[in-house]
Amino acid sequence: MINLDEIRSHISSLDKELLSLLAKRKDLSLDVARSKLQNPRPIRDQEREEALLVALINQGRTLGLDAHYVTQIYHTIIEDSVLSQQALLQDLLNPQDKVPAISVAFLGLRGSYSNMAARKYLHRFNAQLVEHNCDTFQQIFDTVESGQAQYGVLPIENTSSGAINDVFDLMQHTNLSIVGELTQPIEHCLLVATDTDVSKLKTLYTHPQVYQQCSQYLKTLPQVKVEFCAASSNAMELVAKQQRDDIGAMGSADGGALHGLKPLVTGLANQKKNMTRFIVVARKPVEVAEQIPAKTSFIMSTGQQSGALVETLLILRNHDIPMTKLESRPIIGNPWEEMFYVDVAANVNSSHMQAALNELKDSVSFIKVLGCYPSAEVAPTRLSSKALTQPQASSPKAQPSAELPAAKAATPMLQVGRFSLSQQEPLLATLLEQWPERQGLQEMARQVKEQGGQVLGAPCFGQGDSQFEQARLLQLREVAQQFDLATLAPVHTPEQLQRAAESLDLILLQPIEGKRDELLWAAGRSTRPVLLPLNDKVSDTLTDIETVLSEGNRQLALLDAQGRPLADLLAVQQASALPLLSQLDTNNDMLVELGLALKSAGIQGFCLTVLEEDNLSTLAQLAQRLYRD
Repeated sequence: MINLDEIRSHISSLDKELLSLLAKRKDLSLDVARSKLQNPRPIRDQEREEALLVALINQGRTLGLDAHYVTQIYHTIIEDSVLSQQALLQDLLNPQDKVPAISVAFLGLRGSYSNMAARKYLHRFNAQLVEHNCDTFQQIFDTVESGQAQYGVLPIENTSSGAINDVFDLMQHTNLSIVGELTQPIEHCLLVATDTDVSKLKTLYTHPQVYQQCSQYLKTLPQVKVEFCAASSNAMELVAKQQRDDIGAMGSADGGALHGLKPLVTGLANQKKNMTRFIVVARKPVEVAEQIPAKTSFIMSTGQQSGALVETLLILRNHDIPMTKLESRPIIGNPWEEMFYVDVAANVNSSHMQAALNELKDSVSFIKVLGCYPSAEVAPTRLSSKALTQPQASSPKAQPSAELPAAKAATPMLQVGRFSLSQQEPLLATLLEQWPERQGLQEMARQVKEQGGQVLGAPCFGQGDSQFEQARLLQLREVAQQFDLATLAPVHTPEQLQRAAESLDLILLQPIEGKRDELLWAAGRSTRPVLLPLNDKVSDTLTDIETVLSEGNRQLALLDAQGRPLADLLAVQQASALPLLSQLDTNNDMLVELGLALKSAGIQGFCLTVLEEDNLSTLAQLAQRLYRD
């Protein structure tokens, strides 16, 4: 008989061993950073990381471990390793006297999102944290400028509600420097002090930014009066003090726990992947080690002459400096003039950044560097489909037909999620014919990822119940994100397109009878990439394309869903200069050879329609040959 206590004891022992091994690995990663002081090299080696992950995935497969499981674990380990190495190099470059306490100013009380961000950023100093609660952003600046606090932590932008303009405005007038950044997941909950029900709530305390980020959910509570507070932590404190069953607060579960509150409803943000970027300010700037990816932030005013902003951006491009953010704010007292806030991925002390700044000084009326600091964005090591799909040495290499014409001039590259639609590495999408149960959807997503696919599509619409359809959209996005896949869904009406555009990466247009133009116009006004099936006639297809493009959306690709002759496909592609995908039949014995031939002719992607119970071995075969050849 199996003894459950013995099994759990063995698991606990293994967990301790895993922690010990992780600690040893972290120590070794710090030794790597120290070695790079003697021979300066970048912190990250993308080629080595990719080779490491491929080897680990293959080793994991022999042990019965899912590739996605292995990848997720090592993404976390690599991220911690990179950030730890960066912190070590920064500490060595910017030595500080050992102090028993570090002081920080932030918005709100204990438990606010800013408080949580401050704790996360400053934990590496291994010192007692002295916290200064501030009621306004201005008070944070004042507290640091006066020397009462060494650091100030301020939210600068949110993925859901956008830029936090008050902070941008205050940055114009401070002498503080940006010395760091961090990105914090924001998980809004409805917090209560007593056992209650949503229907009993009469008053909800929240910060205006939180209200904006959860506006869709709050529309479902018409009986609730919203009261704004200076910070989410202030809202929590009010609810904790009153201990009533008809009031609640909006904030994080971790912050609420510090006030004795518990979440009644979770996941309230309009945008489920809700992140806030915080900046850290101090009185003195820091130097950033050359091995570390750095950001430089500056503000500038270009004047009102035509093309002035474009000229400054061209200076950055000419010096090969990537711009990561551009934000404009009015200059108080100067009507119609704006100050531009710019973030670039460059070290301010590098020769090319210094050259760009010197050139900018001659082109703008005002410029000021706000700070140079280590980038906190550790992008996961991305494995290409070529790396994931291991070709078999015995597989014969297909030769494209000699009669096929050479590929035409390169068409514009289209971005679908994090994937690019290009001839060099074609996009591979799968579209489920029917909506499966959640377990079936997860299994198909796993197969798509394992076999080299990049896009998971499913029919989310057609039930007529908007809440039911919205649930499908969110579930598709959630499952696809688990497996690092982009998302696709067919839409039939402008209303469906609008809802799909809020959640998905690529939208397939399937207009209903008599509503084609309405859907095309809606697609043209969308900010999402859209996939347009070819019409029966080339001339009709070109008319459809013009309808979409005339409304402003340039993110357009074409889909051949009927297996048209290659000459017709090339004629459409040459006339439209748009990316073209071909829909392939998984039952076609010549699928791989056909795919290779179409790629050789200039097709940029493929869409395979599959049933829930289908095995995606044909996708694996196609991916292996496409990315190898």
